[in-house]
Amino acid sequence: MTEHGVIAQSAALALSVRGGAGILGRLCVGFLIDRFSPQRIQTFILLLSAVGTLVLAFASSSLIALVGAALLGIGLGSEADVAPYLLARYFGRRHFSVLYGLTWTAYAIGGATGPMMIGHLYDRAGFYQPRFIVYLACVSFAAVALSLVLRRDGRRVGQKADDIASASTVSLES
Repeated sequence: MTEHGVIAQSAALALSVRGGAGILGRLCVGFLIDRFSPQRIQTFILLLSAVGTLVLAFASSSLIALVGAALLGIGLGSEADVAPYLLARYFGRRHFSVLYGLTWTAYAIGGATGPMMIGHLYDRAGFYQPRFIVYLACVSFAAVALSLVLRRDGRRVGQKADDIASASTVSLES
């Protein structure tokens, strides 16, 4: 952001705003999931993250940087609450711990390697290339598109097979 004319103090404040907005997002998402479609909540959260990333990438004033940081913070904070809910809903609780562990392993790998890769790109170019930030936003938009195709009926993956197996067990017992 400082490359676009935002002063360092405002850039640091934007990081704080992002963290505070993340807390606010986490507090609100549970309330929203209980009242609205979790798939649509996830789509909205991913969209907020993508828009926040783009706003931050091209922020030329402190106010715009703060808005982008708030949008990104809400999206990033809320994502961690929606993901386990959707994992349990679509895959059931039988393998939840494994799936949740794999999800957080992927987050950890991305969190460890992402900053190193971006730092390497900065060292090579001498500045943060906006096209890489746009690519990051494109990944977020792709995630939005994927979340739009989630089943809305809430059936778990493989639930139909489970229903058939339980029905055949009932008829065998009769």
